Amino acid sequence: MGKSNQDDSQIKWRERYQNLLDSLNVGFVLLDMEFRYLDVNKTYMKMTGLPREKLVGRHTKEFYSKDEFERLKEIVVPLRDYDDFQFEFALPNVNGERIPVVHNVHRNKDKHGSNASIHVLITDIREQKKVQEELESANKAIISSYDTLEKEKKKFEAILFGIGDCVTIFDPKETLLLCNPKGVEIRGKRRTPFLPLKSGTQQQIELTVGKENRQFFGQMQEIRDQRGAVFAYVETLKDITSQIMLKEKEHELSWIKREMRRSKLQTEMIGISRAMQKVFELILRCAEVDSTVLILGETGVGKEVAARAIHAHSSRKGKPFVAVNCGAIPDTLLESELFGHVKGAFTGAITKRPGLFQEAQGGTLFLDEVGDISSSLQVKLLRALQEKEIRPVGGDRAHPVDVRVITATNKDLEYLVKQKRFRHDLYYRIAVIPLIIPPLRERKDDIIPLAEHFIKKYRKSGTKTPKTIDHQVQQLFLNWSWPGNARELENAIEHCIAMSKNSSIKTECLPVNILNGFRPEKEDKSAINSAYVEEVAQGNRPSSSASPMKLEESEKIIISNALRLHNGNRTLTAKDLGISRSTILRKIKRYGIIP
Repeated sequence: MGKSNQDDSQIKWRERYQNLLDSLNVGFVLLDMEFRYLDVNKTYMKMTGLPREKLVGRHTKEFYSKDEFERLKEIVVPLRDYDDFQFEFALPNVNGERIPVVHNVHRNKDKHGSNASIHVLITDIREQKKVQEELESANKAIISSYDTLEKEKKKFEAILFGIGDCVTIFDPKETLLLCNPKGVEIRGKRRTPFLPLKSGTQQQIELTVGKENRQFFGQMQEIRDQRGAVFAYVETLKDITSQIMLKEKEHELSWIKREMRRSKLQTEMIGISRAMQKVFELILRCAEVDSTVLILGETGVGKEVAARAIHAHSSRKGKPFVAVNCGAIPDTLLESELFGHVKGAFTGAITKRPGLFQEAQGGTLFLDEVGDISSSLQVKLLRALQEKEIRPVGGDRAHPVDVRVITATNKDLEYLVKQKRFRHDLYYRIAVIPLIIPPLRERKDDIIPLAEHFIKKYRKSGTKTPKTIDHQVQQLFLNWSWPGNARELENAIEHCIAMSKNSSIKTECLPVNILNGFRPEKEDKSAINSAYVEEVAQGNRPSSSASPMKLEESEKIIISNALRLHNGNRTLTAKDLGISRSTILRKIKRYGIIP
């Protein structure tokens, strides 16, 4: 009974051994010490065109011509004392071909250390030879130095010896069965797998190769025999260090470019508040894609400025930016304005006229106050956006257009959709990316920087001394609700510059609506508010229904802006504000201001 089990075990072991040999994509030959065939695998039989029974038991010299065998002996005899050696020679087959192959020879020892057998791995290098010839032909004209020749040699050797990845074969008990030359280099003395023995396992791992840390993408696949049973696993490690480094460089370059665009954007649009920083970030993201954008915000917040910024930082920046106020054009003319018309389309159409879609070809079309267009025109606009083509008024064919559309409105489009005054399908089509610009009253940190920007814009030519804003005027600006937002502030600054006779903008230069809209809080003894006390004492306390900003918040913003103007110098800031240095230090600490 024991002998039967032993025989069965040997048969199974033989089957698995043979399956493993037959799964190799290189030829395998087992020879006795007299160079007679003991065993071969399927790949070798395919190379020679001979079945196993016509090979096993025969001497190798029977398959070579006399001259070939003599040349083979000249190569092998000097190496016969080595346990492992390698040489290149031509392998004959039954069709008369001579296949260029590489022989990897290993001498096997018995338990007494005597030579027992020889096994040879035979690699078909026909494709490599072809590649080598192509490489030599392509590089013959430019290879002139020894170093270059060495590099090409190494490149060829990488092809010659198979895959450049680390390929290792294990049995189900994690015993290492086979490892390619690249694998030996990477694995070193390690003989266990890096990944779990489970087919489909994937993992990124870091290894030290030599003195360098390298990143590898590892995969584990199973090998099955003819019955479907798993008898081995193949672990492949692909070096992805260069790809990771390239991605990191690309990410770093992308970040640098974004920061450069952000810096440029902040010179085009003024805003230091956190709310506007988020707007800037979204503008840059909108510029990186070609989706439709819906800009929402009150009148005067700068919706067109934002649309122009998106266009200026997009891939379409070299093409036209065309803006149209849909609310300012009668509905009967807006369709012709957008899509154009043909001659004779209506009374007065004496010539053919292209529309704004065609004028903006390749660029950006900005539709301001899109919430004002009629229902019939909404249908045509939706079709133009979906089909990317327009039909001129009176025309009989459509024209393709390549235009990015940005829309804007100060109306609540979602409410209009619920009221069935705006098409829901058009709303979702234009609002792929909604961009909300907050009103000026919700970002008071931007009021003074914006005012200073408009002062530079409207400063009279020839004026060398820049105008400053009186601190009382700053307080009035910070307390005003700015229903007209940045546009109202710009108009107010233009008015102030026209009315101002000296280097400082005083309260008497302000427009009447802002001056009359101020109602001070209760008196404060700080020097910063003495101007308000004086103003009240002179009988200039106007009434207003608007709620002014809390005094502490106003004072904090004034001190912050003054510190910014003087680059954090507390002494100059105190002098400019007309208060002592100890007072400014106390208020900086009180409000938690970071100079």
